[in-house]
Amino acid sequence: MTESNLGAIVGGPARDALRAIAELLAPNSSTVIDRVTLAIDYPERYVAVQNELYSQKLEKPHAELAWFALVDALHEQELLVWVDWNEDAGEVLGQLRELKSSPASAGSWEWADSLAAAFDRAAGLESLLARVGDNIAGAGVSVAWLDCDSDTFLVVLVPSDRAATLVELSLTTGHSVRVF
Repeated sequence: MTESNLGAIVGGPARDALRAIAELLAPNSSTVIDRVTLAIDYPERYVAVQNELYSQKLEKPHAELAWFALVDALHEQELLVWVDWNEDAGEVLGQLRELKSSPASAGSWEWADSLAAAFDRAAGLESLLARVGDNIAGAGVSVAWLDCDSDTFLVVLVPSDRAATLVELSLTTGHSVRVF
C-alpha cells in the first residue's frame, strides 16, 4: 500500500479524530501527537522509524497503523496500560495506579487493596474496571477501554467531562471505546 493510498484511508474526519484523541489523552505530550501525525501523514516513514528505533518488524503501512501508533505512544508515555483479560486484579490496579493520568486526589489508592481482595475473577475484567471507575469518579476521572479487537484491554484514564468526546472521536476512527 502506498502512502497516498493509506492517506485516503486515514483522511478527513478520521485523521482529525485521531489527532484529537492524541491531544485529549496526552495533552502535554507532543511525542504522542507527533507520532500519530507521522503515522497518518507519512506512513512509510513511520514504518521505517519504528523498525529502526524500536526493532519492530513492520513490513508496510496498513489501515490500522495510526491507531497502533496512538496506542504505542500512549503506552510509552505511561498513559495507557495493556491488560490481559485474565490478569490478576492486584496487578491491573497497580498498573492503573502508576499511569501519569492517575488522579492525585485518589491518594494512595487504599481502596484498591480491598477491591483486589474481593474481586471475583468470574465477574470479568470489565467488572473490575467498572469498580475502579466508581472509585475514581469523585476525582473527575473515568476509566476507558480502547477496543483493539483482541483479548487484551487497552486501558486509559480520561477526564470524566471529556469521556463522551473520546467515545465520539473513536467512533469516527472506526474504533470503539467503553467508559466505566
